[in-house]
Amino acid sequence: MNARAHHRRPEAKCPIRPGEPCTLCLPGATGPADCGLVYLVMSDDELRAGLHENRRVAA
Repeated sequence: MNARAHHRRPEAKCPIRPGEPCTLCLPGATGPADCGLVYLVMSDDELRAGLHENRRVAA
């Protein structure tokens, strides 16, 4: 069996849309690590607090 078959790349999850995969919705993004939307939300205190509240309610 091929060694590559056992090593699948993990699917990045979108931190803005909990439970959904990163769909690279912003041009030029390669994942959540360099997504401008993620950066904007996480660098703004009110938006970040709202995101955490949404996650809490959804859980």
